Amino acid sequence: MATRSGDRNPDIPIEEEGAPSHGVKRERGHSEAGNEATVDIDPDEPSKKKVGAPASSMCPMSPTSSSLTSIATEPMGHHTNLPMGYGTMLPLGGRMQLMNSVTQPRVNIAGSNNLVIIGSDVQSTGSVPRAASSFPGGVRSQHSASLEELKQKLNHHLKIKYSRLTKQVQPIPFLKDKHSIDKVFTEVGINYMPAGDDTTWQKLESHHDIPTGTIGQSRVQIIEGDAGYGKSMMSLRMVHDWCTCDSRSPLNNVDILIRLNLRQLGGSKSIYEAIVKCLLPLDSSIKESDVEQLLRDEDIRTLVLFDAYDEYPDKDEEGNFVSRILEENLLQHVKVILTTRSSCIPEGCDRLTAGRIKLTGFDDHAREEYVRGVVTGGDEEATKKIVTQFNTNSILADICQSPLFSVIYAHSAHKAELKLDFGSVTEFFGYLMHCFHDHEDNKPQTKATAEEQAKFQEFRDNHDELDKLSYGALSANNQQQTWDKDKFVTEVGEEFYKRHIDIGILVAEEVMNRNYPKQPNPYKTEVRFFHKLSCEWYAAHHLVKRLRSLPSSVPENLVDLMNPSDLQHVYRFACGLDPIVTPRVLDLLKQKKDCDSLAVLCALEQKDKAGDVLDTVRDLVSRDVLISGDHSRLLQRTTIELVQRACQHEIPVPCLRLENCFKRFDVTNSGIVLESDFRLANMKTVRVLHTKHWYTDGEITRDELLGLLQTCEGLTKLRVDSSRFLLPLSIPPETIPPALKRRNINILYDRQRGLVYRLSFEHGQWEIHDQRADQLFRVYISQGDRQLEQEWCIQEVKIAAEAGVTISALILVGTFNTVADNSQSIILTSSRTIPVLQTLQMLWIEGTNINQEMFIKILSYVKECPQMTRLR
Repeated sequence: MATRSGDRNPDIPIEEEGAPSHGVKRERGHSEAGNEATVDIDPDEPSKKKVGAPASSMCPMSPTSSSLTSIATEPMGHHTNLPMGYGTMLPLGGRMQLMNSVTQPRVNIAGSNNLVIIGSDVQSTGSVPRAASSFPGGVRSQHSASLEELKQKLNHHLKIKYSRLTKQVQPIPFLKDKHSIDKVFTEVGINYMPAGDDTTWQKLESHHDIPTGTIGQSRVQIIEGDAGYGKSMMSLRMVHDWCTCDSRSPLNNVDILIRLNLRQLGGSKSIYEAIVKCLLPLDSSIKESDVEQLLRDEDIRTLVLFDAYDEYPDKDEEGNFVSRILEENLLQHVKVILTTRSSCIPEGCDRLTAGRIKLTGFDDHAREEYVRGVVTGGDEEATKKIVTQFNTNSILADICQSPLFSVIYAHSAHKAELKLDFGSVTEFFGYLMHCFHDHEDNKPQTKATAEEQAKFQEFRDNHDELDKLSYGALSANNQQQTWDKDKFVTEVGEEFYKRHIDIGILVAEEVMNRNYPKQPNPYKTEVRFFHKLSCEWYAAHHLVKRLRSLPSSVPENLVDLMNPSDLQHVYRFACGLDPIVTPRVLDLLKQKKDCDSLAVLCALEQKDKAGDVLDTVRDLVSRDVLISGDHSRLLQRTTIELVQRACQHEIPVPCLRLENCFKRFDVTNSGIVLESDFRLANMKTVRVLHTKHWYTDGEITRDELLGLLQTCEGLTKLRVDSSRFLLPLSIPPETIPPALKRRNINILYDRQRGLVYRLSFEHGQWEIHDQRADQLFRVYISQGDRQLEQEWCIQEVKIAAEAGVTISALILVGTFNTVADNSQSIILTSSRTIPVLQTLQMLWIEGTNINQEMFIKILSYVKECPQMTRLR
């Protein structure tokens, strides 16, 4: 492989890389002796529930003297989680008194239990100044000029390096066409999960949003996605934005941007060494100590972009420099963006401190934008022809959710000027391998002799050694799909190696030599596939050979060799390559945890044979069947087909779980409509239907609920887990068909507040079915709530109070209006009322200005609540 002059390493080939409780807070409260109790409340909670909640309420200057009989200061200590600086103004003999959160006063109301009244005005505090940076050898003022000069020199080298990388993007290796990143980059779907959250993904509009806003507050950001979903391409686009000072990019605020391809850094002992050896030219005067000085300077805004962590050779070695940076044991002030497969998230990245960004692939709009802008050059007729092929072949559209597959298909279809039809991922990837070989053979300048063509055909048909190497690489605990060039050539042969380098399936690149200086050359040549999916393709061929040679049962040692969650295509390719091994693959997956969805996809690879085998269907539905909003359209549609086929053949489906994908029940057509607009119509053998909703608001009406129960003829239990997806408040018993009543279906509703409700067909009302001992019951009613949501909240506290369940807190955010004249109810701004609650411990009113008269009314309501211990 040729080495470029003036640089330490050769050009790197650019390839395409590869249930929250809404409105419910768990408390750490406990009861003190006697009838006094404390309830831990985060003073920010109500505001967190709704963005832009009104300002906190202020107590009046002074109530009548009869309202307060005594005021005694009592230290709160660990009974409160209020931060220092929280306090309020409370009435006391006609004067204002500032209360500190550490010694909140307890206010006793005549004739009532001891009541703690706490305000919630936040006192602003000054920011803590950052400690001055320390520099080796002296004071900052003596070095600022030289540091600035050093920074400019480093950036000069980096931008030359990055410019070369971003102008040589090769979307498809066998076409050899190279483009600038700004010409080929197309936005993919981006979801993010803020630091501190481990359940809720939210959509981002552009890659420009990644280093800013909420997730920008996280020091570490992880960009994750499956192979072929555009992680490396996005990292290159970020580098391009920085180099060109793109006005839309927040990276304009970054002083130094370091992008390192971790695949090339095996054996590197420090980030400073890696930067000097991989990013700077041979004749650069910048030393490792200079780079270290720049990166340690806290006044220099530095962003480090680690690409391809899943291919980092040293990721499992203790104390590697990447782990030390991620775990804040090195360069704590430096921001980090890291790309990796979803199955290879660094252990050192705490979810409390690291934001996560998930790439979800191309949608129809993104595919069309790429085809028009890159493939056809704006030719609308040619664009329409290719886009129509995506839209008319549902399997192709699903496969091409992967940007890599979408790009390959679009370019191939345009070059061939014909319609390509694929029924499975295996067919598609087989065509891709065919393109690598045929494209090189069809070049006039590389026209082979008859003898060479025969040899090339032999290489195409017989690749046992490459299969074995690929299988071994993916079976290892520390997957490394790279080989030392000399050892690789020894295994596969010199001619085989050269042929696969020429056609683009294999790539040779120079990387740092971990044995230097024991070996004279600081760099060595390694061989890898153009993409990890190619490695999975050849490994699948070897897996087929192994499975064919085994007895009927699959041995346990084979089961443990590969991780299906990370290497799903190995199993899917194996089923597509040989229908005989499909049952064995399915048997293998049964021994693995959480592989039911993959088993469905594997069966689809041989849809004409395995898909119609009822024994396979019966086996796949014998466990919980899951359809998730996180699943691809292909997997959703395949799972629906599996359920429908089971129901058609009277095969019981013990449990169907719908997670974050239920949209509505279509009464007219008697079927469930998912968020993807797929439909579940025939569900007559489904026994348990369990739906969960975390992300979206929704509602099931009475007619929809009754229609759903009647459609699912064999249903014995329906459970809905969600605080945002609402069921009817009640169902009049006379509207329930007699046949439905006789079935005695168990309908459960978990609002995520610690109580689970059951709908009584006899009375048509909800009653308490179960209570979680580890979660106190607390209810928020906020100004922005939907009408039905407010009604459900009021119904919940009434049910709880009537059943004797302790209500730890009722929190009214911008919804309190007044107290009824008879003190028997609270009237909300919506005119709805909340009666006296016998088991209420704390009333928290926020976002309402309370005058003296209103304050007295509130206290009179409090007196009617015998268990009330705190008013805020």
